Amino acid sequence: MFKPEPQIKAETSKPRKFESIKGSVLLYFAMKNFLDRKLRSFLTVLAVVIGVFAIFFLLSFGLGVQDLVTQQVIGNESLKTIDVSSANSKIIKLDAQAIKQIKTYPHVKQVGVEYSYPGDITYNGGESDMVVYGIDQQYQSIHQARLLSGRLLEAADNKSVVINQAALRAIGIKDAAGAIGKTLNVSAPLNQTIASAEPITGAFSIVGVVESMTGAGGEIFIPSSIFDVSGVPVYSRAKVVIDEIGNVASIRDRIKGSGFMTTSLVDTLNQINDIFKYFNLVLVGFGSIGMVVAILGMFNSLTISLFERTREIGLMIVLGARRSSMRRLFIYEAMIISFTGAAIGVILAIIAGRIVNFYVNLGAASRGVTSSFELFATPLWAIAAIILGTMLIGMAVVYWPARRAERVNPIDALRRE
Repeated sequence: MFKPEPQIKAETSKPRKFESIKGSVLLYFAMKNFLDRKLRSFLTVLAVVIGVFAIFFLLSFGLGVQDLVTQQVIGNESLKTIDVSSANSKIIKLDAQAIKQIKTYPHVKQVGVEYSYPGDITYNGGESDMVVYGIDQQYQSIHQARLLSGRLLEAADNKSVVINQAALRAIGIKDAAGAIGKTLNVSAPLNQTIASAEPITGAFSIVGVVESMTGAGGEIFIPSSIFDVSGVPVYSRAKVVIDEIGNVASIRDRIKGSGFMTTSLVDTLNQINDIFKYFNLVLVGFGSIGMVVAILGMFNSLTISLFERTREIGLMIVLGARRSSMRRLFIYEAMIISFTGAAIGVILAIIAGRIVNFYVNLGAASRGVTSSFELFATPLWAIAAIILGTMLIGMAVVYWPARRAERVNPIDALRRE
């Protein structure tokens, strides 16, 4: 019996899919191309180094000066302090009852009070006008005046006085240590301002000399209890210390809601930050001039590399590589150049900043400055921002060469070569 021969099915061959080259292989090719063309790679990276160095050096200088000014003008603890005073009102007064009420507010750690009235001091027949301050122990601890000699006022003091350098010079005493124990005649005619108050007069012994507490003029400080005994009903100012900086705004609003005027060094800090925000932008703008040169150099290097390797790219596509792999190859090369240049530029900028800071401190020490200071700041966020920003610029620069590499026609490329 005749049996038909089995039919053989023709194999249908599926079109071969282009395979993507592994990232590690592409990275190897990118690194090899970077190292093989030493002079071109060196010049391209050098341009990036110069641009990043200029930007980071100027930025770190701006941030350092900002930190230095902030530390000199404002301390961390000072930011937690609110100065309270009363407006010219006969109804709202900063008296003992108001201070007692402020102490009950949440987040309030400490409250110190101050009296201030015009007066004069007499020493060895010479007389000098200055402001007489009455402060309590809390106000004194909040203010943290720099003591030059002697001690600060204590709770048991009655006829003791602390004097600042300006007042000391006004009465003819140059040596702070030699002023301790000397007697001054202090006079504050309170009755000329407050009818019910009695004038403060008498001999006071100098127990301490401070740099300054409120300003550059002559200042003398006596216990606030003396003003209390004299019958002064209203404080000139109060200092309120808050537990955390974040709670300062809410407590200020509450105190202002009671009718009092408030000031805080947070306002000064915001003004300093606003000024330096534009100052730092200007510095970065100057440094960006070098980055423009780096961008042009990187674009030129990658474009030339594309033209030189057209046949290589076409051959890789013919052998089965995806076109997207060619784009990634050039992106990897741009990332290598960007990261290398940014890292070296940041390191050199930090080293240069340390050298400049050392010599500036050396010069300041030769002129009598005892405390060291930092002119350059290198926060981690700035380092990360510079490196990431440079790599983003590299990705933007490589866009056109990478797109050209992706669209290379392999037949035309092989035929042309």
